[in-house]
Amino acid sequence: MKIVIDKNTPTKEFRHHWKFCVGSAHATYALRRDYTVQLAKVREELGIERVRFHGIFGDDMHTLTRATDILPMPFGRSYVERTFRQCAAAYDNILSAGMKPFVELSFMPKQLAMFGFAKGFFFYKPIVSLPRCMKKWQEYIGEFVRFLIDRYGKEEVENWFFEVWNEPDLPVIFFDGTQKDYFKLYAATARAIKAVDNKIRVGGPATSGNKWVEEFVAYCSAEGVPVDFISTHQYAGDPLGGVEDDGKGASLKIDMLAALRGKGTLDRSSILGLYRSSILGLYRAFMGVGDAPKTLRRDTFTDSAQRVKKLVGELPLYYTEWNMCANFSAPCNDTSMQAAYDLHVILNSDDSIDGSSIWCFSDLFEEFHQFPEEFHGGFGLMTQSGIKKPAYHALRFLNEAGDTAYEIPHGDSVDAAVFKKENETHIILSMLDFDAKDGREQINISLESDKPSAVTVSKIDADHANPLRVWERMGRPQVPNRSQLSEIEEESAPREEALPFEYRDGRILLNTDIGANEIRQIIIRR
Repeated sequence: MKIVIDKNTPTKEFRHHWKFCVGSAHATYALRRDYTVQLAKVREELGIERVRFHGIFGDDMHTLTRATDILPMPFGRSYVERTFRQCAAAYDNILSAGMKPFVELSFMPKQLAMFGFAKGFFFYKPIVSLPRCMKKWQEYIGEFVRFLIDRYGKEEVENWFFEVWNEPDLPVIFFDGTQKDYFKLYAATARAIKAVDNKIRVGGPATSGNKWVEEFVAYCSAEGVPVDFISTHQYAGDPLGGVEDDGKGASLKIDMLAALRGKGTLDRSSILGLYRSSILGLYRAFMGVGDAPKTLRRDTFTDSAQRVKKLVGELPLYYTEWNMCANFSAPCNDTSMQAAYDLHVILNSDDSIDGSSIWCFSDLFEEFHQFPEEFHGGFGLMTQSGIKKPAYHALRFLNEAGDTAYEIPHGDSVDAAVFKKENETHIILSMLDFDAKDGREQINISLESDKPSAVTVSKIDADHANPLRVWERMGRPQVPNRSQLSEIEEESAPREEALPFEYRDGRILLNTDIGANEIRQIIIRR
């Protein structure tokens, strides 16, 4: 691959859509100190502006309580207490970290639900029912928004985003209703918000795999329903069968028993062995996550984003969840493959969408089970203890590069971007390869420039910025102590190394190479 930059090579704004937002866990985690500490690092070192989480209306947030929830008593259902105290504590912590909330309005408080019991299999037991009375739900939403304005001020709240629900296209898991039911819920919610403050931004449908977008846009237009942005989600694939894009949105194809039989994990001896090993081992075998990379498609996100952008017209398009694997125990999530995937998506879709939210910033996450292993294949950019993974460092490279990029052709196998700063040039190189094949790509760089004072390279690969390897060498401590955490952080931090170069006829000439799932940050200083 050759990269040639002249002084007249055109530049463009690189919008860094990934800095719009980042995902996190359930709402109650925003009440924790470790969550807030990690979030502050994400803001300071990565420049991400907002954070999104599930369950602000979960019953563990105690926004609605009836007397009968405490003691059975005659006429107890008539006595209801409302408080958004814990919601305020969560948002206070987010604001103190220098970020703003991206408010996902979910799920249904038990006292408002048509069916006041949890469905699905998530640890935090969400109630995914429609409201028993839509008018009561609207009153509740209006009261919530008025509370936020009273606490934080009208101008502040108007800078937030409000998204109605999460993945309503997934029955039982996140929504107990049809597409038509969700559209009615969205309309009622959006109108309740706008009745309080018409300037507050509200949107949806927050679906998985780009589903319902076209129908949602048509519905809002036909019914005069307010919508300020479109949100949806996209993962490269799922460990059980993958995500297939049929042109109308991705559909998840899962046959667990068939998957298990195909992997030969249903025999008695294998199951017993897994149980004796760990819950994580059993879960990984059950979900087939060891083969996750084989189910992934390199350009699922970029192809989908281009298509969906055409469907939304002038409305802003936000991917409020995206990642490589739709599974939080896939070993590849802890490796440089995750970092290479993130860079591939970002560098090839910056012009396609208006903002995105990687899911998620930390392994402080509990949908099924909070695995005790420090490195368990979690979604996060950091481990539960705050150890920065390769993907975190890759995003830090991008954040440091600035907002002005040279317009250069995209490579076939290597993703490359060259950024112009006042006295520096930053070059980001990445090579995504789900098969992790041997072989290296030669990179020749020619840059018209004044003579540099230094040229350095920082690496992310198996031997550099790899905290997993350091942790394994330590003996895989379940909860690393402070000394171990410091050692892992120190040994796995990317380091600048001098990169040999030539300066001839007003040009900087560089030669380097890159292999599968490796990242290089080259900085030219003048």
